[in-house]
Amino acid sequence: FESPSCSRGSVGHPELCSRPCLYFAMGSCDNGESCEFCHMAHTKRPVHLDKRHRELLRSMSPWEWAALVLPILQKKIESLDNSLETQALFIDIVACCGIPFGSVPPATPQRSQRM
Repeated sequence: FESPSCSRGSVGHPELCSRPCLYFAMGSCDNGESCEFCHMAHTKRPVHLDKRHRELLRSMSPWEWAALVLPILQKKIESLDNSLETQALFIDIVACCGIPFGSVPPATPQRSQRM
């Protein structure tokens, strides 16, 4: 934790923490350190997917999802810590998920047909 006033949800702040605690922002979070939401300042609002994008993600196979997410996650990790140890850890995590690293073809976005 960053400081004694941080909550459980603040772990990994700002990149990996959960969303901000609305009660803490108003000064009235009764859960304190056990709160599952972040008690640290956030400079921007989190991005939320619209209904169409959520449905698209739900309809994807694990391989399609991995092809979409893994390159983004890898770039984020490289921007934070590009050490060989971190790269090896990322590859191990991907392998633990049952996806051989490098075997996922790049995702081709499907455009919806609107009339």
